[in-house]
Amino acid sequence: GYAYSAEAWANDQLVGGLYGILLGRVFFGESMFSLLPNSSKFAFIKWVQFLQSRGIVVIDCQVYTEHLESLGAQMIPREKFLSLLDEYIPEPGH
Repeated sequence: GYAYSAEAWANDQLVGGLYGILLGRVFFGESMFSLLPNSSKFAFIKWVQFLQSRGIVVIDCQVYTEHLESLGAQMIPREKFLSLLDEYIPEPGH
């Protein structure tokens, strides 16, 4: 219940996607790949829509890239990131 993938398929072939870990209301993206142009972007957009419908408020991209910036990623200071984790990931057992 923690690891998730979002996939893009074309003609019964996996052509793009991403995977990551969901803790509380934070999704930690681990990796993206694309065999066809924009297939990872399509999977990411659909995944974000799904996460938003479930009340997820933070997506951690881990590595800031121009590709992720084109999808709306923003750098935040470490202190702010840690504060968001404290706010949106419940303590174990709570």
